Parts: sequence; structure tokens; C-alpha cells
Amino acid sequence: MGLLEDKALVEAALFVSGRPLSLKELSKALGIKSLDYLEKLIELIAAEYAERKSAIEVVRVLGDKFVMQVKQEYSQKVIHLMPRPDLRTGELKTLALIAYLQPIEQSKIIKLRGSQAYEHIKKLVEMGLIYAEPYERTKLLGTTQKFAELYGFPENDPMIIKEAFKKVVHAEYTDIIAKLEGESSAETETEAEAEKNEGVEESS
Repeated sequence: MGLLEDKALVEAALFVSGRPLSLKELSKALGIKSLDYLEKLIELIAAEYAERKSAIEVVRVLGDKFVMQVKQEYSQKVIHLMPRPDLRTGELKTLALIAYLQPIEQSKIIKLRGSQAYEHIKKLVEMGLIYAEPYERTKLLGTTQKFAELYGFPENDPMIIKEAFKKVVHAEYTDIIAKLEGESSAETETEAEAEKNEGVEESS
């Protein structure tokens, strides 16, 4: 395919995905091997939207990913028209916990929610509601711009979202709060014990 066809294909991929896509994901999905070429195509698409002052923009997020989204000044005016995600209770519970604790390691979410949370996280990432970035031996989770738009936040500001979901988590998910408080108490006891042992070693 030529430049115009490749550009149209990338534009279509960004449009239908509804979530941030990395150059590697696009390369694998579209069969375009050159990452530099792909990035130039995205820059062309972004420039075209900007030039015609469209309500849609293509922006780089999370370091090396790109997303097609509604500009913030328009998203709040059409938010009521957006379909809410069809999530089950367990998935909503996991999403609320990620929103409240972000950025949070996936391993900690699994510890709090159980192994079923792996499937929850996979679905939430596919829907573009959360990101999952490699972090040491696990992944770091947090909300996305799409999440902010769907749930009526002016922007994907973790501090604002965490404060809003604090009320939700404390009111609805007492079992999770009990686990969190239990972990916090255990960590405090461990730290106190470590300090006590250090004191004994120093005195001896």
C-alpha cells in the first residue's frame, strides 16, 4: 500500500481501538514493520486534525502510546451521549480499587481481589479504561483519559479521581478496606519490629 492507504489504515486503527496503542501494537496489528514510518504517519494524522480545528485529536500518552480522543473542551459537552461500559460487579470493584489506589502494582490488586482480577484487568485494559505498564516484575496500573471522560472527570488527574473513588470504595467495598487496613497494620508492625531489632543490634 502507499502512503495515503497506510495513513488511512493507522487512522482507522486508532479510531476503532478506543484506547492508547503503542507503535509495536500497531506494527503487529497492521503489518507495517517500520516503527519510525508508523510514527511519521501518526504525526501526519495528528497534524491534519489540528489543522482543520477538529474536536478530535491524536496525542501521545504514557510515553510511547498514541490515542485518538475528543478534546477536553468538547468531551464535557457530549459526555452524556457516551455509552457506559458494560461491566460486571467484580470488574467494577477492581476498577474502583485501581482508581482509588493508582498508580498501583498489579500484584497488589491480585492480592486484594484474588486471581479473578487478572481477567478483570485484561478486560479493563482492552476497553481503554486503565493502562498497564511494565514495572519491575509486575505491571503498574492506573486510569486513562477515556476513563476520565466516561465517568465525568474534567481530566485524567489521579489526585481528583482518587479522592472521588475514596468515597465509593469506603462506602461500597468494606471487605477491601478491611484487607487494606490489615495490610497497613501488618506493614507497621513489621517496620516496628525491624527498628526494634536494629536497636538491639546497636546496643550489643
